[in-house]
Amino acid sequence: MRRTLAWLLFLLVAPVWATPGPDRLIQVGQTSAPPPLDPGDPAWTSAPAATVRLYPQITAPGGPGGSVLMLEARVLRSGGRLAIRLAWPDAGEDVADARATHRFADAAAVEFAPAGDTLPYVGMGEPGRPVQVWLWRAGQPPERLSAQGFGSLAGQAGAPPEAQARRSATGWTLVLRGKTDAPVPAAIAFAAWDGAEDGRAGRKRLSAWQALAGPGGTIPAALREEARLGGDPARGERLYTERGCVACHAPSAGLGPDLAQAGGIHWPGYLRRSIREPAAFRVPGYTSIMPKLGLQRLEIEDLAAYLMTRGQ
Repeated sequence: MRRTLAWLLFLLVAPVWATPGPDRLIQVGQTSAPPPLDPGDPAWTSAPAATVRLYPQITAPGGPGGSVLMLEARVLRSGGRLAIRLAWPDAGEDVADARATHRFADAAAVEFAPAGDTLPYVGMGEPGRPVQVWLWRAGQPPERLSAQGFGSLAGQAGAPPEAQARRSATGWTLVLRGKTDAPVPAAIAFAAWDGAEDGRAGRKRLSAWQALAGPGGTIPAALREEARLGGDPARGERLYTERGCVACHAPSAGLGPDLAQAGGIHWPGYLRRSIREPAAFRVPGYTSIMPKLGLQRLEIEDLAAYLMTRGQ
């Protein structure tokens, strides 16, 4: 009875985020004409620009390291066709060359979340929760792929997206256009590889899931729950230390994924599920299996609130 009353009181007084922050919401522009493939087409000015942070994938061993990459994304939709314009800095041009297999091309990808009540792991989905991927590599035709976890990326039936890229002195501007199985509004994520960093596979920078806002700025109800955040970060930080989380998740430990950027890459709903069911999805390359901590609901909310402060 006391726990029930405490939980009800918590719901009344705890801070709650009912929708994603502005950095996780992309307004979809509507156009009567087919969305343009040319990155310089004036029609792109009608699509609101969103600035998205791409983080080095440090949760998987062998990530590129380095700083956060700032990417600009614009989305246009007409009927069943979706076009996504990405612009990001890149100091040098790296193009695929079949004669130089030791060199890697600059690349970018758009990842589409599957329909459902929850968002899967943003790094290539989860078993049973496949994601669709549009992949572009400089100097190669674009690909339509699917994945349901690390190492599962494979070709997907259906027409690949169209692509047109422009190179400037400071970086790339790319448009990918095609049809997607994902519902709109939905959620998408982005990744970028730098050939100069030997970028390939997990050596990339990736974003958190971004909600695509439909007419009137609406987003799916499931994503509102995923974005909900209650709890006290200070209490969560104490729990993180008292329960020994830092012993496994410190960068030098090598026992569990580095959580230094957990709040930048993940949504609160995913963090809550990971704390409740730590063995439900495992990042490969780590020897330790996180035990169930037996936390109460308030403690899970506190831990998630603390982790969301990391990497923002």
